[in-house]
Amino acid sequence: MKLSFDLSRRLGSFALALTLTFAVIYGALPRLTQSVDILKRMSVLLEEENIDPSRYYYTDVAQVVESERYLRAALDSR
Repeated sequence: MKLSFDLSRRLGSFALALTLTFAVIYGALPRLTQSVDILKRMSVLLEEENIDPSRYYYTDVAQVVESERYLRAALDSR
Protein backbone atom coordinates (compact mmCIF):
# COMPACT_ATOMS: atom_id res chain seq x y z
CA MET A 1 0.00 0.00 0.00
CA LYS A 2 2.82 2.41 0.86
CA LEU A 3 4.53 1.62 -2.45
CA SER A 4 1.48 2.62 -4.50
CA PHE A 5 1.13 5.86 -2.52
CA ASP A 6 4.78 6.74 -3.13
CA LEU A 7 4.45 5.94 -6.83
CA SER A 8 1.30 8.01 -7.23
CA ARG A 9 2.89 10.90 -5.35
CA ARG A 10 6.01 10.73 -7.52
CA LEU A 11 3.91 10.61 -10.69
CA GLY A 12 1.86 13.56 -9.49
CA SER A 13 5.03 15.54 -8.74
CA PHE A 14 6.43 14.66 -12.16
CA ALA A 15 3.20 15.73 -13.88
CA LEU A 16 3.23 19.02 -11.96
CA ALA A 17 6.87 19.69 -12.83
CA LEU A 18 6.23 18.89 -16.49
CA THR A 19 3.18 21.17 -16.56
CA LEU A 20 5.12 24.03 -14.98
CA THR A 21 8.00 23.53 -17.41
CA PHE A 22 5.69 23.75 -20.43
CA ALA A 23 3.87 26.73 -18.92
CA VAL A 24 7.16 28.61 -18.62
CA ILE A 25 8.43 27.62 -22.07
CA TYR A 26 5.22 28.24 -24.01
CA GLY A 27 3.58 30.85 -21.78
CA ALA A 28 5.94 33.01 -19.77
CA LEU A 29 8.93 33.18 -22.12
CA PRO A 30 6.97 34.29 -25.22
CA ARG A 31 5.24 36.98 -23.15
CA LEU A 32 8.59 38.10 -21.79
CA THR A 33 9.98 38.26 -25.33
CA GLN A 34 7.10 40.47 -26.44
CA SER A 35 7.23 42.75 -23.40
CA VAL A 36 10.99 43.51 -23.36
CA ASP A 37 11.89 45.82 -26.23
CA ILE A 38 15.35 44.46 -27.05
CA LEU A 39 14.11 40.85 -26.98
CA LYS A 40 11.18 41.77 -29.22
CA ARG A 41 13.45 43.51 -31.72
CA MET A 42 15.80 40.53 -31.81
CA SER A 43 12.89 38.13 -32.26
CA VAL A 44 11.44 40.16 -35.13
CA LEU A 45 14.84 40.47 -36.78
CA LEU A 46 15.50 36.74 -36.52
CA GLU A 47 12.15 35.99 -38.14
CA GLU A 48 12.54 38.63 -40.87
CA GLU A 49 16.03 37.50 -41.83
CA ASN A 50 15.12 33.82 -41.54
CA ILE A 51 17.95 33.18 -39.06
CA ASP A 52 17.85 29.93 -37.10
CA PRO A 53 18.98 30.82 -33.55
CA SER A 54 19.64 27.17 -32.70
CA ARG A 55 22.75 27.34 -34.87
CA TYR A 56 24.39 29.54 -32.26
CA TYR A 57 24.93 26.45 -30.12
CA TYR A 58 27.19 24.90 -32.72
CA THR A 59 30.31 26.94 -32.28
CA ASP A 60 32.42 24.86 -34.67
CA VAL A 61 30.23 25.69 -37.64
CA ALA A 62 31.58 28.53 -39.78
CA GLN A 63 28.05 29.76 -40.48
CA VAL A 64 27.65 30.64 -36.82
CA VAL A 65 30.39 33.25 -36.96
CA GLU A 66 28.94 34.67 -40.16
CA SER A 67 25.40 34.81 -38.79
CA GLU A 68 26.57 36.34 -35.52
CA ARG A 69 28.42 39.11 -37.37
CA TYR A 70 25.38 39.72 -39.56
CA LEU A 71 23.04 39.83 -36.57
CA ARG A 72 25.28 42.25 -34.68
CA ALA A 73 25.59 44.51 -37.71
CA ALA A 74 21.84 44.43 -38.28
CA LEU A 75 21.10 45.27 -34.63
CA ASP A 76 23.69 48.03 -34.56
CA SER A 77 22.21 49.65 -37.67
CA ARG A 78 18.76 49.99 -36.07
